Amino acid sequence: MSDLFSKDNDVVEVVDGNVVSSSRDKKPANKKDMIKNVAIAFLSVMLILTFFSNTIMNYTLPQVATQQISRGSVSPQIRGTGTVNAEDPYNVTLKETRKVSGVAVKEGSHVEIGDVLFYLEDKESEELKTARENLEKLELAYEQSLFSGDVPDDVISKVRSGNTTSYDTYQIQLKAVNDRYDAAKAVADAATKAVEYLTDLQNHDKNEIEYQTLTYNYENANADYQKKLIDYTYDPNDTEAIEKAKKEWTHIEDENKRETTELETYKSQVGIGYDQKLIEAKANETAAKKELEKAEEEKDKQVKSINVEIALCDQRDSIKEQKEKIAQLEKESVGASVKAPVAGIVSQVNKASGESISADETIAVIQIDGKDMTTSFSVTNAQAQKLHVGDAARPQNSWMFSDDFRATLTSIKNDKTDPSGKKLLTFKIESTDVTPGQSIALSIGERAVDYDMVVPNSAIKTGTTSKFVLAVKSKSSPLGNRYIATKVDVDVVASDDNYSAITAALDGDEFVITTSNKPVKAGEQVRLANE
Repeated sequence: MSDLFSKDNDVVEVVDGNVVSSSRDKKPANKKDMIKNVAIAFLSVMLILTFFSNTIMNYTLPQVATQQISRGSVSPQIRGTGTVNAEDPYNVTLKETRKVSGVAVKEGSHVEIGDVLFYLEDKESEELKTARENLEKLELAYEQSLFSGDVPDDVISKVRSGNTTSYDTYQIQLKAVNDRYDAAKAVADAATKAVEYLTDLQNHDKNEIEYQTLTYNYENANADYQKKLIDYTYDPNDTEAIEKAKKEWTHIEDENKRETTELETYKSQVGIGYDQKLIEAKANETAAKKELEKAEEEKDKQVKSINVEIALCDQRDSIKEQKEKIAQLEKESVGASVKAPVAGIVSQVNKASGESISADETIAVIQIDGKDMTTSFSVTNAQAQKLHVGDAARPQNSWMFSDDFRATLTSIKNDKTDPSGKKLLTFKIESTDVTPGQSIALSIGERAVDYDMVVPNSAIKTGTTSKFVLAVKSKSSPLGNRYIATKVDVDVVASDDNYSAITAALDGDEFVITTSNKPVKAGEQVRLANE
């Protein structure tokens, strides 16, 4: 007996070569049995879902941690960060350029007076070397100016002897030569004006004589014309009238000729007189101008002498000052090391081995023993009203400081950046762990106050218009307790680092949600982390 498959994949039973049966010949299953089987399966599934529904639902709900509202204390804290400043820190400097060969201290080290701070290369400073070179240049320039050939011998002697003429003496000398120059100039100007006046007067008189001469010439020409006119206007037979008229005009001509002759004589005499006066006036002018030139030369010589003397004295004094500078540099010259001039804590070390130090450059800063260190930061006016001078503060990162740390509030003043809204708090810092320039975070707070309802800060949520908490309400069901998140508006009356005191429509023993593994909305069902 064997089973074969037909073309239609029907099972065929073969016995001794004959087909006994096939699946096509089987009868259909009983319909009632099928309905029974389906019902049993459905009821089984419903039983399983009912039994595990609570467990399945819990895995889909937000898991929350809660804490019960309780009575407790809150200590509000005010925090701020500032940079530590030293009062009157000592800046270690050198007066010369040197090179560091080694550093003997570190920042934060305490030093006593005389302790070595830096080791220096044993080499003459650049300032001293440059000062000596400048001295040589000054001395050369002084000698060249002194013996240039333009300096009076008495000035050379006076300058070389170290004497210096006072400004009062210079003023008297200048006044004397200026007075002589002004007097000579006044005489020369007067002489020149006299020559100009005589020349103008001579020209005026010459012009006057020329005018008179021309006038007489005109009258003579007119008389001659009148005599010729008589021959045409008088009766030719009236010889007596004609002769009389011509005689009158001839008399006028004679008088004019006489006046003209006298004018010529006067002109000659006047010319001679003016020439003599002009010769004398011009001679006076020439003499006055020579005196003016002499006075001007004397003035220029005196001014030049004073200027040369002042310049030479300045060069001489510059040489003296340069020598004093060299002596001071030699006196202040640092040896092979730089030592601490004061006792205190080294707050800054600004140079490393191999680096050069410039003159007057700060190479280290020492916080002098006994001097205070301070820090400041701003707070709101409302925060400042809760504080008083003398309140103690503590570092926020207290593990970084030893037990001797002290921070005391020393002043509360208006903040210049916002006088109406902020106050500047200043603290005195006392600690061996703190150095100037260090940033330090402080906290200072009010005394602890007890409140009826205190919750963790993480329980406080901020809404659009107010703050609220999500309280957990429990509801019983056939399958166990269900927990619902309920929104309750609250007023936060005080807070510190961890807790907030609230007032709300609560009994005071409810549990509030502090954290959750996903966002929770009011009215949602949640599952507790410990269930």
